[in-house]
Amino acid sequence: MQIGLDYMQMRTRAQYYGLRWAGISLLAVGGILAASGIAYYGYLYFLRASLDDYEALRQDATLIEAAAPAGTAGGTGVSIVSLPAGAYAQRVQELGYSEMPSAAAWPVGTQPPASRVIVPSLGIDARLDQVSISGSSIANYAAADNPAAGYASVTANPGERGAIWLFGPAGSGVRSFGSLTRAPHLLTEGDELLMFVNSSDRDYLYAATHSEVVKAGDLRLNSSDRATIHLVVPVPKGWYDHFLILSGELVGVR
Repeated sequence: MQIGLDYMQMRTRAQYYGLRWAGISLLAVGGILAASGIAYYGYLYFLRASLDDYEALRQDATLIEAAAPAGTAGGTGVSIVSLPAGAYAQRVQELGYSEMPSAAAWPVGTQPPASRVIVPSLGIDARLDQVSISGSSIANYAAADNPAAGYASVTANPGERGAIWLFGPAGSGVRSFGSLTRAPHLLTEGDELLMFVNSSDRDYLYAATHSEVVKAGDLRLNSSDRATIHLVVPVPKGWYDHFLILSGELVGVR
């Protein structure tokens, strides 16, 4: 009888310690998961807080009209910024181009679409294929296995008085636009940031003017009576609910 009682007490103690350690283990796992969640969302908050660092205006550029405040009913487009007359005259000649002021570009619909965009300072070199995305709009997608994740050009073609919009995925390849995050630093430091856009019969030179960040749901494609280009990539990494937009103005043609 005593032996049976001892066995029952041993089993009770084993169950007690087993449940105790199981509870401790669950608490530890829960603590680790909670800490991981806090760290993850803290990291994403840090990334969002850095979005302001992506906004920059070239030192010699002039802000003509600021973009509408974020969250307005009509959405948010890019600001209208202009370079001083002749700002790149010497550099345009050195590169073998003829100077072409933005306001003196061709009317919309008169020039062929872009076939390639190159931004040497950022390591971007994307070839574009023309694809119709709807009955009323033409887009240019990067030649890739998944063109829907590539680049789209709307509103105007290179050399025309209007805006070229090129959307690219985040990444580190030459056909990705992830390196656009380095553009604000170059603009702030006054470093050269040129964008070369090729079409079937001409090459165009655009000079970067400014960079902006717009919430993805608020972005509206806008234009002006000047020849501009806007390279767009989703940011920040891991969240991708905003767009970083690098804008430039036409300065040369050949």
